Amino acid sequence: MSNKVGFWASDKKCLKINVSELEDHLRVQGFQLIKIDLNAPLEPQGPFAAIIHKLADVMVRAQQSDKLAQKQIQLFEDYVDKHPEVVILDPLENVRKLLDRYRQYKLIDDSELAREDGVFTPTFVELTTSDVNENLQKLRAASVSFPFVCKPLVAHGSSYAHQMSLIFGTSGLKTISPPCVAQTFINHNARLFKLFLIKDQYFVIERPSLKNFKRGDTDCEPVFFDSHDISKPTSCCALTELDRKDQTCETRDPEKARLDRIVKVVSDKLGLTLLGIDVIIDNKTGRYAIIDMNAFPGYDGVDSFLQILCDITVEEIDKKRKGMKGMAMTTEMSETNEISATTDTSDTQDITCLPLQSVVTSDTERTTQSKPPVIVTRSEDKWTTKTSNGGTIDKTVIQSLPQNGTEFDSGIDTSDSCDENKYKKQSVVKVVRRQHSRSFTLQTTSRTDDFNSI
Repeated sequence: MSNKVGFWASDKKCLKINVSELEDHLRVQGFQLIKIDLNAPLEPQGPFAAIIHKLADVMVRAQQSDKLAQKQIQLFEDYVDKHPEVVILDPLENVRKLLDRYRQYKLIDDSELAREDGVFTPTFVELTTSDVNENLQKLRAASVSFPFVCKPLVAHGSSYAHQMSLIFGTSGLKTISPPCVAQTFINHNARLFKLFLIKDQYFVIERPSLKNFKRGDTDCEPVFFDSHDISKPTSCCALTELDRKDQTCETRDPEKARLDRIVKVVSDKLGLTLLGIDVIIDNKTGRYAIIDMNAFPGYDGVDSFLQILCDITVEEIDKKRKGMKGMAMTTEMSETNEISATTDTSDTQDITCLPLQSVVTSDTERTTQSKPPVIVTRSEDKWTTKTSNGGTIDKTVIQSLPQNGTEFDSGIDTSDSCDENKYKKQSVVKVVRRQHSRSFTLQTTSRTDDFNSI
């Protein structure tokens, strides 16, 4: 069996997540990380046990009729179609659901979340023209009110996808660049919660966001901004600093049960292993608004991301191989029964051969059987979790285990007898305190790893 794990992402993405470290983690598990050449057939580059990719940008360019991108995606899909035994993180058909912002919001709006109290997607509409009167009619029909955020329709592909504007009144409609999505702005006290999903685990990272704006300020000029710059951990500008009157407003911390529900529904809808969800909390109603989603996010602030990604990749490879083995056994049994039926002339009963059922319990089922509440409190500049004996532990990682204290099976067959102690599969919520303030000091670490080593 192959021990190759293919990987493709832009050079910028590779440097950001430190692919060399992922290579080291996979080597320990007995796998070799291979950088895929998208301009050549994948068959000679393999065989692969798994492929991890960030092809969203290439997929967008292919949809925009870029010939090179179309060829690259075609070569990739040709290989995947011929090799169902290869684990793909993540399937392209699932990633496509997130390339279009309107489709993103529609997916949530049509889900059970929209029918529940407490979670919603702010009203939105797609604008395809620069005609002010036509756009006004569309905004009213969709109940989109001023101020609203104007976002490019395409959610990936270039830096343009993150160039947005805040429109306060009719005069601002002259500045929009269709096609785009207009979404009602929700005041949320400049707090953005990024949910980083890695299969059945998720981490919550708090980031800066746009400050509160009054409705009715229709004479204000449009505000143009880059959403990536606004939500950086060190972002500190007039757009993210609350006005004095808002600094005394009651802040709402996210509830784990509510986030669990969002993660469960969105994960089921998208079928992605690597996923980011942006959530804000309405400062008046306390409702949770989903305002953006993206495949294979940056995972900034998730220190153990590469180790978890490695372990999940190996686990998925193991599951796939067990499944393929089961299918082979079923086929063999079916052929044996057919032979017996043609050679045995005695009275027999009809026997139906059914495919073997998967013997691997999903991680989602295992980790959601018991989800005890996690009490998160703020202690000066740290987050703390209350222990069973009444004490507190200063941590940035808050873990929930089954009530009986038993460990989760990692589901990975390895030669390391200490595997279960080294890495326990848990339902994890990581909360990092609010990082945007004028007194914030950025801590950096130097990296000397050479990406070209893989």
